[in-house]
Amino acid sequence: MLKMPDELAETAKLAGYQPPGVDEDILRGLATAWTSAAGDFTANADWPMKQPGTVWDPNTSWVRGKDRPLDAFVDFYENYPRKHYHTVAAQTGPVAGALTSIAGIILNHRKAAYAALEAARKNLSRDGHMFGAKYVTVLGMHLYLPGLTGEDSDLVDEDFGTVDALKDQLGRLNQQTQQSINAQVKIIDQAGAALDRVADNAAKATAPLPNGPEYVSSGVPSSYEHWVEHGR
Repeated sequence: MLKMPDELAETAKLAGYQPPGVDEDILRGLATAWTSAAGDFTANADWPMKQPGTVWDPNTSWVRGKDRPLDAFVDFYENYPRKHYHTVAAQTGPVAGALTSIAGIILNHRKAAYAALEAARKNLSRDGHMFGAKYVTVLGMHLYLPGLTGEDSDLVDEDFGTVDALKDQLGRLNQQTQQSINAQVKIIDQAGAALDRVADNAAKATAPLPNGPEYVSSGVPSSYEHWVEHGR
């Protein structure tokens, strides 16, 4: 995470600015995890197809229609979990991309905000200005003492103008950043809705099994023998 330099803390306080609370490095890590998950889901779904001697082996002697329980098992696996795993894997790309984009948006926000704070700090730190030698701080407030130096009191107005301009600039930056993030959140929401549909379809697919979806989630294998035993 790109941290705000310590010397900008007082300027940020004047502008009422707080950096984003989200760590862009964590978002990139999550994006990487989602990308890796796609490979895991696909590998799990396609693993049986790579095993010699199974019904998915092109050289197998199995012929559909001669073993109804086996036919049912193959059909079941093709639709659940294989189809569902591939559907889930297809959603990981958009989610990973959106997370990466949000990380970039936040990083660019920090860079722009810190640059604006630094420019204002340099202006306010000049001799005779708010952070300069001609100001004193009383009860947390910056007070200008023109009588000590003969400086023009218009510098006070200039300083407050600098702070007001900084507030306006950071406000617009916050708004633009939020709008950009919202666009990426919509992508994640769409992927989430697709995953919810997968979960609903999975529940429907496993409903005919003994005890329904709970049977599958309990870890009991859905083997060929199981399907033969239960006549499905």
